[in-house]
Amino acid sequence: MNLTQQITIALKKHLKQKGLTYAQLAAHLEISEASVKRLFSESTFTVRRLESICQLLELDFLELARLARGQQELKAELSDSQEQALATQPRLLGVFYLLLNQWQASEIARQFDIAETELLQLLMTLERLDLIELHAHNRVKLLTHTTLQWREDGPIRKKYQAQVMEEFLHDGFHEEQAVLRFETRELSTASIAVLQRKMARLLLEFNELADIDASLPSNQRQGMALLMASRPWVFSLFSDLKRKKAK
Repeated sequence: MNLTQQITIALKKHLKQKGLTYAQLAAHLEISEASVKRLFSESTFTVRRLESICQLLELDFLELARLARGQQELKAELSDSQEQALATQPRLLGVFYLLLNQWQASEIARQFDIAETELLQLLMTLERLDLIELHAHNRVKLLTHTTLQWREDGPIRKKYQAQVMEEFLHDGFHEEQAVLRFETRELSTASIAVLQRKMARLLLEFNELADIDASLPSNQRQGMALLMASRPWVFSLFSDLKRKKAK
């Protein structure tokens, strides 16, 4: 994620914290709400527009840049030893997952079957692993991105990926908010590249929405999973149907 995108996320967070809508920002900028949505979707802010938005949010450029840079300096991937520690302690991994989703320690203690003494021990373990900073009253500062990526061939994926995929796909997607579509078509190389860019954009927007909603109480949020997949593939039923060689 580049700096421009990080600045966009920082602006969205501050709009949310100030209780301001895109419509109110549009009135401040004297443009349409659709234009504001396009600015944030495409991250195409002019310096003058940024200055005006910062004025509304009571931020200056230096503070905005520090916020964005601070997000970039967070870990986007853990070391093998950090992942190994999480993989071998399911409750430690569970607490870390909740922290990644912006839960406060007090909320975890209140809503999950975990004693405060055990929770404190787990938080101290996460601090020793250099994954969080633990402050007074069990306040936590993450030292990783909320969009942390597990190592491709690391301990977490080795231990849990098959289980996650089986559980995710098992129940049939019958809930009102569930969506499952499977399409297979033939595309050119150029169209595949376009598709990959659109998928990357959707994933970015999924994480931006989570970052914006992180300021809401936990009882106003629910876990949502997004699975995106695309690769060269032909159904095995057709594996014996060979193409003729071009003459």
